[in-house]
Amino acid sequence: MSWTSLAERIDGLPLILAGPIVRRVEPTQVTVWLALKEARTVSLCIYAKDEQGQLREQIRGRYHTVRIGDNLHMVAVTARVADNAKKLDWGQLYYYNLYFGDQEQSIDEMAHLGTAGILAAVNVAEPLQSIVYPGEPLPSFLMPAGDVHDLRIVHGSCRKPHGTGKETLSAVDSLIANACQPDGKARPQQLYMTGDQIYADDVATPLLHSLMDAGKVLLAGNQEEILAAFHLPANKFLPGMRKHIILNQAQFTTSHGDNHLISFAEYIAMYLFSWSDVLWPEELLSVKDFWAWLYPGVHSESVSQEKGQARYREELHQLEGFQSTLPKVRRALANIATYMICDDHDVTDDWFLDGSWCHQVLRKPLGRRIIRNALLAYALCQAWGNTPEQFAASNGATLLEVIDSWRGKENTEQAESIAKLIGMPDSHFSGTGSLRRSQQALHWNYSYEGPNYQIIVMDTRTRRYYRTPKDFPGLLSEEAMRAQIDQIEYADAEVTLIISATPVIGVDFVETVQFWSRWRVTNNYAFDREAWALEWGTFQVFLRTLSNLKRVVFLSGDVHYAFGSSLEYWDTQTRQSAKFINFTSSPYCNEGSGAQISVLAVGYPRLRSLLRRGRDPRLTFFAWDIVGQDHQTLNYLLSMIRKQIFRFWWSIPRLIAAQRSPTEIVMPAWGWVKGAFDNIPPSRSYRIRYLTNNLRREEEREHRPHNTLRRFTLQPLRAALGGLNILQILNRRFRSKLRARTAPQIEQDALAIRSTGENLLEEVIEQSEKIEQELEKPRSGLVDAVLNYDQWLSRWKAGNLIVGYNNIGEISFHWNAEKQEVTQKLWWFNPDNQEQLQAAEYVDTLALPRLEDEPPLP
Repeated sequence: MSWTSLAERIDGLPLILAGPIVRRVEPTQVTVWLALKEARTVSLCIYAKDEQGQLREQIRGRYHTVRIGDNLHMVAVTARVADNAKKLDWGQLYYYNLYFGDQEQSIDEMAHLGTAGILAAVNVAEPLQSIVYPGEPLPSFLMPAGDVHDLRIVHGSCRKPHGTGKETLSAVDSLIANACQPDGKARPQQLYMTGDQIYADDVATPLLHSLMDAGKVLLAGNQEEILAAFHLPANKFLPGMRKHIILNQAQFTTSHGDNHLISFAEYIAMYLFSWSDVLWPEELLSVKDFWAWLYPGVHSESVSQEKGQARYREELHQLEGFQSTLPKVRRALANIATYMICDDHDVTDDWFLDGSWCHQVLRKPLGRRIIRNALLAYALCQAWGNTPEQFAASNGATLLEVIDSWRGKENTEQAESIAKLIGMPDSHFSGTGSLRRSQQALHWNYSYEGPNYQIIVMDTRTRRYYRTPKDFPGLLSEEAMRAQIDQIEYADAEVTLIISATPVIGVDFVETVQFWSRWRVTNNYAFDREAWALEWGTFQVFLRTLSNLKRVVFLSGDVHYAFGSSLEYWDTQTRQSAKFINFTSSPYCNEGSGAQISVLAVGYPRLRSLLRRGRDPRLTFFAWDIVGQDHQTLNYLLSMIRKQIFRFWWSIPRLIAAQRSPTEIVMPAWGWVKGAFDNIPPSRSYRIRYLTNNLRREEEREHRPHNTLRRFTLQPLRAALGGLNILQILNRRFRSKLRARTAPQIEQDALAIRSTGENLLEEVIEQSEKIEQELEKPRSGLVDAVLNYDQWLSRWKAGNLIVGYNNIGEISFHWNAEKQEVTQKLWWFNPDNQEQLQAAEYVDTLALPRLEDEPPLP
């Protein structure tokens, strides 16, 4: 079957185009998000099983859809507990059903999830089973645990439909299915998607073609979006032909601008295609048909596009694999409370990375338009479900009302109101300070309170601080830090989980490369220089602010590999300590390729182990606060360093570090002379440690693929190749000498019958040639093996510290009076058996560091 437009298929599609997705769930309310093809009033009913196993209604809510286009209507419907009514119980399993009708209809008169034509086409039998687990009557969710000991959280980030490797968000479906036992205690209760739910700047060509088609159909009835810079509709910029305007007119810095999303319709369609298979055509456009569509009347043979066509076919293959996982993704999202946070690719690569980027892009009409479209799609598809109360309040409700009546016309009060409410920054930003937004702008950060734990989800994209346009960014301004952390007080919290798109305690090797690469490449975009620790001033204030929370677990993504790290913190002035653990899970679907990820996953930990003589890798630092015009501390430290200038490998990095931030001085703790800090004791100290995989030791008993590969494979390959080269050389020399002996005789009597000895020499020569031919076969194989070592090595992406395969992280706690441990179990698919899940496990304690264990001064 060939590709067909959505216009030909829309009438046969079910009412629900994407969803249901369970969003915010707490004892007083439950929210479920949906995208429909027609306007409806949607009712949500929550049920619990009684002692006889019968479903009993607990709460219900109703809300009307918001019109996005004639064929697309969205809703995040919330069921709330009435005043003085019984709240939902922590740790309890609940079920839900959704009802669709008119405002005047009662629930009994409405269609529901099991009605034909709602979840699936009319002719599909038992459509409800597509989002329900075996043995369950309805889709369900587990309320978060009543104690942190029983809390189960899944997290991950970075999901590109044509990304390398098998998609792993679908593995959440397996985790839920395997845990659907009578008590359901092992079932994950919350899913945190920590960024890059879509890749707006890197879309596969076949997918962009379908997104453009779907967007036009879904948003029918709206004015076609015209790009102000060109006075042309956005859909005139065809797939593969957008790089020029993205880089030059929008001033974006992505390296994949050919298929960048532009219009609001494309952004909205991208979310729907990422979470549901309903809108996907049975087949994407073939290479031949795409060529005919792109170049009408031109034969594909007339223009050389072999490389582009090969890439198109590869993308079709990758998209086919991604599409096949969507039914599992849809079922998982319908059965677990899901929370989201934006990162850069939800808008564009490097979005608001540094002050220079903001300054150059926000002045460009096309740049502002694309950011506006992305933020509006984010508000509807992600933020609405995160904070339903915000969208029920004044500013959020106003935004929904404006969108409902908006028909896509620009230069109107509606368009201006939308830009203001979603927080579009001032177009005249200089690149220094923080982005200025309207007082009415919605906020993207939020929090969640459990019985004895709290969760804080930070917005580290739109609330940054830029010391200068080209400096490393501070991921939160001090004002944002107060709003997102300081002002969230929950006295009963024994532990705080903080969601950060970027790892707070990152891999030092990567961050060192990012820092020192500034000497060669001055812009921040090539090396993604936005790690927390790069801007030391902001990072130290952040740690100091968090230390009041005592026990903190960070969940992060972004970096396209997964690991665990921890930080022990001592405040010398207050004599208090804190413990931070950072668990990173990334990507869902966008593996790194080549030897780089293998070097990071395998080579780097091995190097650190050698340097530490097999001990766990640790980094210790001392930090001093610089208040006002205090130069005494800086001058003293500089004098101490200069006295050791002959140790240039030690002194030069510290000379640079001493002047890295005007408000903080941070120094590695090793290498100082005795008594160096007696006169200027540090304000605080901290120790970073990288967690090792507890399950790795068992695997290594069976086989050690990376060390074995290096020690027993590559070196022998090179040795064997060298040996074969020597044999070939010796064989050629031997043959040359034999020919030299036969040549004179041949010249003397070319017609004479050769003697037996001469014939024997010729036979030996012939055999020598055959030997060389036989030697050439294994030699060619060895050459290929050595030359392809980079590709071969890229298959090994899981080491003792770092996992580079597509993965998801599962967080659990062992929490009592004697032990406060937290565990991240990483799941990824076996590269040799893609139906089998493999695991790594990182465990650390949240017990507060003892004061006597503080790093000693030299």
